[in-house]
Amino acid sequence: MVTLLWDLDGTLIDSMPVIGSCLNRTVQAYGEPALSDDEIRPLVGPELSLTLQKLIPEGKRVDVAEAKAMYRRFYRETMCSSPVFDGLVEVVDHFRSLGMNQFVATAKYQALAQEIIDAGPLQSRFTAVYGSEENGRLGNKVELLAHIHQQEGFEPANTLMIGDTVFDMEAARANNLTAIAVNWGYGDAEALRQAGAHFLVDSPAQLKDVIRTALDCGC
Repeated sequence: MVTLLWDLDGTLIDSMPVIGSCLNRTVQAYGEPALSDDEIRPLVGPELSLTLQKLIPEGKRVDVAEAKAMYRRFYRETMCSSPVFDGLVEVVDHFRSLGMNQFVATAKYQALAQEIIDAGPLQSRFTAVYGSEENGRLGNKVELLAHIHQQEGFEPANTLMIGDTVFDMEAARANNLTAIAVNWGYGDAEALRQAGAHFLVDSPAQLKDVIRTALDCGC
């Protein structure tokens, strides 16, 4: 059976405006200046603790768990307002009609990711939603994909990771999966290629042909 692992932020949903607003509210609460969109873009994807450690100076002796809890309070207020990228519902349904097994694989806290999927048009379209744990475990994409493999028993040769960041590409490669990079998210195309993307797609509709090609060639 073919398995598709979908990243969430920047791949399925356009979440940067919401994430950026919540990050800015959090860092400003600690006396730090607001970030520009260009500064926020590379912060969408990594596990939250790592992002907050970068943004809040070590000298302030901030409790990262406390900062994370603050961010999540802000995030819960608006997290379900992030729209699904145009065309993706139809594409996900297309792959379902072909009998493909589809999972969400995100560094986001799993409970929040599940709420977002359940509240929007992608509800009930995935076999399961996988994400990081409360303590940050599985926030590393390499470890997360290995965990999903252990839980679900998919065949790496027939499994494709679809994502928009170098973390997705590197994780796919590390787990011997086909790495498909999407160019509508928050990653840089050249960086995605250098990170090991087997394919780079510019629109959701292109995924149909690209995934067929990937499976035919055994990439």
